[in-house]
Amino acid sequence: MISVLSYPSCKKYSISSNNVVRTFTGSDISDLLAKGDKALNENKYSEALSAYEQANKLNPNENIVYKKLAKTQFHLKDYASSEKNYELYLEKAPEDIDAWIELGETQRQAGLYQKALKSFEKAASLDSSNDLANRSILETKNNILSIYSPQKAQTEKAEQAQKNLRAALDMTVKYMTPEFMQGLKDVTVQFGETASMGGTSNIAQYENHKKAITISNSYIYAAPQVIAAYLSHESVHAHDNDPYTSIKEEQDAYQIAAKFWMKNSNGVKDPEMDYAVSLYKQSPSTLNDRVAEIYKLRDPDIADTSPNHPPKKLFHFNTSKTKAASQSIKSYDVIA
Repeated sequence: MISVLSYPSCKKYSISSNNVVRTFTGSDISDLLAKGDKALNENKYSEALSAYEQANKLNPNENIVYKKLAKTQFHLKDYASSEKNYELYLEKAPEDIDAWIELGETQRQAGLYQKALKSFEKAASLDSSNDLANRSILETKNNILSIYSPQKAQTEKAEQAQKNLRAALDMTVKYMTPEFMQGLKDVTVQFGETASMGGTSNIAQYENHKKAITISNSYIYAAPQVIAAYLSHESVHAHDNDPYTSIKEEQDAYQIAAKFWMKNSNGVKDPEMDYAVSLYKQSPSTLNDRVAEIYKLRDPDIADTSPNHPPKKLFHFNTSKTKAASQSIKSYDVIA
């Protein structure tokens, strides 16, 4: 599963009716921000940094630029500069939960665990239901423990992984039909390292040649219902029992996950699943359109349909052509 938040459309941030960013004493920097946003979305971090630095020089009073600079510097692993700019931004936007979490992750990556813990705790104090803040607190505490007692930290993390995965599996089994789960009896479910798509690690993935669903290690401390939502997505791929995916298959997987989340989130907030549900509530086609957009960005040659999406009983299918008999089907080592 790749993030539907990883490929945001470029936006012009505005404080006026004509969609330009300016203060009373500053300059119009909307074009520079649009240029930086586009570069950032394409993982062109040096190009994005240059655009944001120019924008900051022209209009140092526009606070959002500091957040954009910080985010870009994080990707460039310039953690000291990223931390500084997040702190500048948060001086004027102290209620921005996402920025506190991002600051905490910057500090965590720099090994500043005590500072990171305070940032994550600040985010959680603003919204105690934010799962990203809560799981970041637990992971950072484990990072701190690993300094003083590496073996104890490793054992604690392994126990947490086993506990959360079992709880998530139980939720998934209860949600899916017995007939559906029967088709997954030979599939292994695990935490582990996941492949990178577009410069960002998958949240979860299915590997047909291993018959394995892997949830990213970064979700070990997530709430069980968060993990279960991603398991429900990947179970759609695993149930097909083939190395093919398609726009239709990904759309089906996202709809299953969104429906699961609406029924089972129990007040927990997860940015990825909350966004998918917000699109689904607008209409299923709105979510489908977004899924099609991000997967075509990931792979412009991805097929519209695959063996079981629509189900193969509805049309003749072979391993090289879809129903249209003109669209090639690709085999994937990893289906996200």
